[in-house]
Amino acid sequence: MTDTWKTLETRTLVKDRWIDLSAETCQTPEGRKIAPYYVLTYPDWVNIVAITPDDELLLVRQYRHAAGRTFLELPGGGVEADDVDPAEAARRELEEETGYRAGQMEFVTTLYPNPASHTNRLHIYLARNAVPSGPQRLDAGEEGLTVHRLPVAEVLAGLSAGLLGQALHVASLMTALLAAGRIGPSVAGR
Repeated sequence: MTDTWKTLETRTLVKDRWIDLSAETCQTPEGRKIAPYYVLTYPDWVNIVAITPDDELLLVRQYRHAAGRTFLELPGGGVEADDVDPAEAARRELEEETGYRAGQMEFVTTLYPNPASHTNRLHIYLARNAVPSGPQRLDAGEEGLTVHRLPVAEVLAGLSAGLLGQALHVASLMTALLAAGRIGPSVAGR
């Protein structure tokens, strides 16, 4: 027996460069119909956990309209159609948003932001030895985005107080630092 649903019908409700919203009629393996079931199709995203040679994290502060406030976040953005792969998107986004390049860019993992209703994936990268390489090249809508360098320990200490308010950025930070051996069981034994 399969545990996947069968899609009987798909109606596109909104489709532009940022979002593709469809209403689907689905059938469960037990034969129950669910309609409408809304599915959001987005391009994949990348988040970059960039650490400088001085052991500081590169963060960006920018306004997020849906929440109506400014957030401190990791550099990141969408994987564009002309990106060869998510690693290229990570290098591009790091340089565009921060004006920094990484000595090493390491793939950490891929997560699904919300697999119940979103089709896209989040690719997480660890950028070691991030150093200035030139000016920021911000996209439309990123006006006012500022770059901040904070010690790794300070960022970790501020997580429970909401220093990073975006859940996917917290998950990205923690999985990248775990992969780097900066947090986790092996750190506790030192």
